[in-house]
Amino acid sequence: MASITDRTGKDGVKTFLITVSLGYTEDGRKIKETTTFHPNAKTPAKARKEAEEFAVLFEKQVREGSAFIDGSRIRFRDFVKYWDEQWLAVRVSSADMTQRCREDYVSALKRNAVPSIGHMKLTEIKSVHLDKIVKGMIDAGKSPKTIRNTFNTIRAIFDYAFRKSLIRENPCARCNPLPKIKTGSELHCFTEDQVHRFLNEALVKEYEVHFRDRVRKPVEGSNIKEPIKVKGYTEKTRVPLQFRVFFTLAIYGGFRRGELCALKWEDIDFEERTIRIDEAITMSTAGGEEVKAPKTESGKRTIRLPRVCFDLLTEWKTEQKKLSLKLGTAWEARRGRDFDQNFVFIQMDSGKRMNVQTPSAKFRKIIKAYNATVEEDKRLPLIRLHDLRHTNASHLIANGTDFETVAKRLGHSKASFTLDVYGHALETMDDKASDTLETLFSHVQ
Repeated sequence: MASITDRTGKDGVKTFLITVSLGYTEDGRKIKETTTFHPNAKTPAKARKEAEEFAVLFEKQVREGSAFIDGSRIRFRDFVKYWDEQWLAVRVSSADMTQRCREDYVSALKRNAVPSIGHMKLTEIKSVHLDKIVKGMIDAGKSPKTIRNTFNTIRAIFDYAFRKSLIRENPCARCNPLPKIKTGSELHCFTEDQVHRFLNEALVKEYEVHFRDRVRKPVEGSNIKEPIKVKGYTEKTRVPLQFRVFFTLAIYGGFRRGELCALKWEDIDFEERTIRIDEAITMSTAGGEEVKAPKTESGKRTIRLPRVCFDLLTEWKTEQKKLSLKLGTAWEARRGRDFDQNFVFIQMDSGKRMNVQTPSAKFRKIIKAYNATVEEDKRLPLIRLHDLRHTNASHLIANGTDFETVAKRLGHSKASFTLDVYGHALETMDDKASDTLETLFSHVQ
């Protein structure tokens, strides 16, 4: 509720200071909007009543964003908070947006824009400042999609400020062109042969790991005072079972890594051979990892997978239970009847959830190890882990699966988005259709 402070000027004129609090900034400063009210009434009681009525109206205007005088009075970082509370929050409450999507918008701004222009007033921010943000993201190796999404969010903020008459124009309109997002034809995928070799060779073969000569420092307090020389050696090893399971599910299910890392045993129906996705790992504003619902309702889905996936899952679940007994008190996850509440993919020394960054590093390591053992023409392309999702979708579409079904399996909200990304696979379908017609009608003269 707005606060009202009585004031009397040097000329003896009675006025009221109306203050509306809008919360706090990141550094703990109060965000507030003030105005001075000049009453018409002559008696103190009536003047106070007029001020109270005006305060209600002023607070409403402030909450709706119509009480700011101009953009020279509010800094970008403060307006981000105001935009979040007055615009994004309304969209969440009206079910036009999920809470997680709202948080992602704000998080992207705090990471990529606020450090550069957060201290500046809205009217001070020009296109050159925004161009600098984009260049910084490019130099930092951010993907074109991330850059475009962040820029579009900044544009939305300035659009909102323009609609509220806080600025005269949106500076985004004068910015340099953004880097292009790769089209479907430029996506990197495994071919059918490469998928086969990755699953049946790269993930199962035995590799030699070489350890160099090294010097080990003596343990403090022991009788050994001199450094110990350890001779290098070679050890044979295989890809751990849980990573075989992880990458197999990524290919057959087209799951995102965050969805797989959030997967629990209770999400798997071994009888029906289905996997339910209703949570995913996302990065928090503080830089940590959080388990949350997917950004959209369509992200929540249950899909059926081949038996090979569940044979591997059964084997891994048995091994994980044995590991829980072997670790004893070091096992920090659930046991017994509550075991199914555990995460499927874990840290092997504790049973806690696997870090979302771990699979990507392991994926590249496996491809490099495999490529070192085969001829150059048999080597696998060093694609990203996320490209296994593209591999899944592209091959489904190329082999005749309709876009609506693929969209539902991937968790896309619209089949049109799936078409935009994977439309290149239609070329393969067209080739197959042509071959089919040739086979059918080749005998006709």
